[in-house]
Amino acid sequence: MADEADIAPTHWAILIGISFYVGGCCLQGSVRDVETVKQYLEAGRTPVDIAILTASAPSSPSSRRPNEEPALWPTHGNVIAKLKRVLEKAKRGDFVYIHYSGHGTRKSDESSTHPAGNLVFVLFEDDEHGCSYLNGQTLASCLRKMVGQGLLVTVVLDCCHSGSVLRAGRVQGADIRSIDYNPAVDAASPQDPDPFGSNNTLRDAQTPPGQWLVNPDGYTILAACAPHEKAWELQIERGERRGALSYFLVEALGALRKSGVEISHQSLFQHLHARFHASWPQQNPMRYGNKSFSFFGKFVVAPSMGLTPVYRTDGGHLCLSAGEAHGVHKGDEYVVCPFNTPEDMASRTSETSVLVRVETVRCLTSDVVGVEATAWAASQIETGWKAKPATQLSPRKTCVRLMAGASSQLQWTEAAKQQRFLHICTEDDDTEPCIFHVTLNEHNGYEILDGSFEKIASLPTIPRNMSGASDRVMDVLQHMATFKFFEGIENRMPNPSFESSFDLDPFDRAGVSGVFDVRHGDLWGFRIENRGARPLYLAIFNFTPTWQITNLMSQAGGGDAVVVEPKGEEGFSKDEIRLRMQVPELLQDQGLRRCKDIVKVFITSKPTSFPSMVLPELSLHDGSSNRATRGSDDHLLKFLSELTTRSRDRDHAQEEWVTRNFIICTAMD
Repeated sequence: MADEADIAPTHWAILIGISFYVGGCCLQGSVRDVETVKQYLEAGRTPVDIAILTASAPSSPSSRRPNEEPALWPTHGNVIAKLKRVLEKAKRGDFVYIHYSGHGTRKSDESSTHPAGNLVFVLFEDDEHGCSYLNGQTLASCLRKMVGQGLLVTVVLDCCHSGSVLRAGRVQGADIRSIDYNPAVDAASPQDPDPFGSNNTLRDAQTPPGQWLVNPDGYTILAACAPHEKAWELQIERGERRGALSYFLVEALGALRKSGVEISHQSLFQHLHARFHASWPQQNPMRYGNKSFSFFGKFVVAPSMGLTPVYRTDGGHLCLSAGEAHGVHKGDEYVVCPFNTPEDMASRTSETSVLVRVETVRCLTSDVVGVEATAWAASQIETGWKAKPATQLSPRKTCVRLMAGASSQLQWTEAAKQQRFLHICTEDDDTEPCIFHVTLNEHNGYEILDGSFEKIASLPTIPRNMSGASDRVMDVLQHMATFKFFEGIENRMPNPSFESSFDLDPFDRAGVSGVFDVRHGDLWGFRIENRGARPLYLAIFNFTPTWQITNLMSQAGGGDAVVVEPKGEEGFSKDEIRLRMQVPELLQDQGLRRCKDIVKVFITSKPTSFPSMVLPELSLHDGSSNRATRGSDDHLLKFLSELTTRSRDRDHAQEEWVTRNFIICTAMD
């Protein structure tokens, strides 16, 4: 018998589309959404086992039953049965795609810190209420078991509280994909809290909608909007209605199929986000889970640099989805490529790529224009194209001094001129204060010292006679300079009104920043309270003692940011972030029992991602080199040390941001 690993993976799809609801809450585009997805899947080269459950409006207005046969109705029993079928038949390595298009609602929980409640999917039911509920946590339980079985899962949710709305152009908003929660519906159809027999409920019953705590390596969720937002159907050509996420998703996947290109879910999400932003910026699609999947679960090589989407405003201006908070500076240049350009675009040149220059920098976005030679080509750039840095201006650098012996390597000073964050001084140059020093030790190895001339234990010692030693030292120095650059980012001119719209306090003492002592393995965290009428978005980064920068939410499968909903009738909205602090094993192996992490929190008024603010761990091995942080392929942006005067207009008037830094000292003693 063939080994399971030698058997080609099976592709499974469960498509749920509900247009007909008893009681006048019908939709027009949900069934069409999943039928279009079905057509896309069937047109591909790979066979897909498709289960589709739909409820279309009956021809008779007095009928309480959809046109489809009962076995095809999207009832609670049928949906659970289809999910169980995949769990029973699928093998490790199979791909699973789940698409829900219909109404969503929220079930309140008095004990929850999120008073608006948790996500619930509204299914059709042939009973007195005409509907039943599938709790978000029930679907989460199913995802947990699928991931545990080694399945690679993609979930698309096109409903309210995970949906969006489009405006202008050829489409118009129509029906809202939301209805009010009705306790009687739950009471009429008691449900098994764990129908999949996982014997493992979610560890946090009060988890906010969308933050479903399963292994992020095994799934990706694409949701059409933030938890507090509503989704609308779109009216497109010929009066046809479609869900916004479903419409843009199939359109994007069709373009990718024609070009034969596979991209990661993160790039796909950024493209979708740009499409929504250009048409209806009040609604924001969300991504959770593994960002390195491609559609249907295949892994793709992550791009070697952070790619930033561009979009066009109603007035036709070309905008970059990055601004002051990301380190963009007036005069920076970017190469912009079509959406279906391969992920490794950093190593390629394309006939369709266009060079643009930043003209105006705002808090979270920037205006770009074509340079003289590409002015006409820039007019052809469309919403959803993606940009990579070409040249940037860096007003602030980290100074490093070469001590005796090391300073004889003159090529280092020349190489440093090509680095955006690094400035090299020689020993006899005492005009610049330096926080790092490079020296040769008694064993003829290069060591990097701190400001007190003590060796930094988390950095490698590089033998002078090793092939490429100077390049390796330069890689390490540039990595460190980049790390320190982003660590120092702050808004020096925050809007007082925005600052007063929230409270952010650590658990153990009040204050905006500070140093905190934590024992190895203990929890540290903070509480944020949104006192304003608009949502807040938190991007949380950890600057680790091994010179790594990680997006904590994305790493945990929670998307690029945490959404703190606006205050409601029940008062201010609150959220809590808890982190378990540890001394990394890499440092423990060096005999160290203490370390320092820096947790940096970006609070923004609009959703934004920071793909460039991520660095890999700096290896202690002599021969390893991370060339991604150097030269013309350096994807990291720089920050404007003196913030420019804010340019405000109708499209960008609500862009605000601030940061909070917390130094966490963790000890094993």
